[in-house]
Amino acid sequence: MEFKKYKYKYMFLITIVILGFISGIIFSNILSYSDFKEVSSVIKDYFLNLKNNTDINYLSNFINSISVNSLYLVLLFIFGLSIIGIILNPFILYFKSMVLGFSVGIIIAIYGFRGIPLAIFYLFPNQILNIIVYILMSFYGINLSIKLFRSLFLRKSTNYQDFMKKYLIVLGLSFGVLLISSLYETFIADFIMKLFTFLIK
Repeated sequence: MEFKKYKYKYMFLITIVILGFISGIIFSNILSYSDFKEVSSVIKDYFLNLKNNTDINYLSNFINSISVNSLYLVLLFIFGLSIIGIILNPFILYFKSMVLGFSVGIIIAIYGFRGIPLAIFYLFPNQILNIIVYILMSFYGINLSIKLFRSLFLRKSTNYQDFMKKYLIVLGLSFGVLLISSLYETFIADFIMKLFTFLIK
C-alpha cells in the first residue's frame, strides 16, 4: 500500500500543515490594532451580509473560489516539475494552511465562543478536503523533484514516463475534487453558516 510505503513523507507534509495552521492562529492574535480592525471589518461584513439576506453573487463567488483553489494546485504541479519543488511545494502547503489558521483565528477572535461553529463550518468539509488534495499533490510533486535531483546530480536512471502518467492523473482527479469543493463552498457552506449567524450581533 502506497501510504504505508511513504508514510514518513506523508507525516512530514501533515506536520507542515499542522505547523502552518498553528502559525496562522498565532499570527491572527498578534496583529496590530489597526490591522485587526481592518481584517475584522471584512469578516463582519461577510457574516452580516449572510445574516441580513443580502444578495450574493454566486457566480462570482464560485469563480473566485475555483480560481484560488486551482492556483495552489497548479503551482504545486509546476514546481514539482523542477528541483525547486523540493523546497517550494512544502512552503506552499505551509502557506495555505497558515491562511486557514489565520481565518479561523480571526473568526474566533472577533466572535469568541460564538464564532466556533462558524469556524468549524468554514473548515469542514471543503477546506479540509482541499488540504488533503494539496498534500497529495505536494507528495507527488516532491517525489518528482527528488527523482529529477537524483537523475541530474547522482546519475540515477528513472522511468519518468510511468510517473508522469500518474502525476497527470493525480492532477486531473485533484482538480475534480477542488471543483466539487468550490461548488460546496459557494452553494452549501454559506447556507449552513447562515443558519448560525444568529450567534453574532
